[in-house]
Amino acid sequence: MAKNDQIRFKINNPVSAKELIEVFKSVEWRKSEKNIVQAFQNSYYITAYDGEKLIGFARAISDNCYYTNIFDVIVRPEYQGRGIGKKMMLMLKEKFSGTYFFLTYTEGRKKFYEKCGFELNDRAMWIHIHKS
Repeated sequence: MAKNDQIRFKINNPVSAKELIEVFKSVEWRKSEKNIVQAFQNSYYITAYDGEKLIGFARAISDNCYYTNIFDVIVRPEYQGRGIGKKMMLMLKEKFSGTYFFLTYTEGRKKFYEKCGFELNDRAMWIHIHKS
């Protein structure tokens, strides 16, 4: 496992469904290989590598004026706690500075996002994909 100074970050680089799905599986998230690459291609995303191994990513969709939504901030468990996720969040915040940021988070991740500057908002709503 590389030290943090050996972790490389890339922006919008080509990624394969297989390597993305491996990272999702490492945190027990289920995503379909069928359209995961397209989801990334339709987003602005940052990837983190230890050598040639994809160890994490974060993606966002923004209008570049008012609103930015952040999705899929994931770092393989064996690399968590080393500032990699926080660095990717900082990179997204810098890229889309001047916009309002929104995200949903999985159970147990609230404190991570609070450390990144996020606050709870009682005026957000969503329609779950299985209820629409």
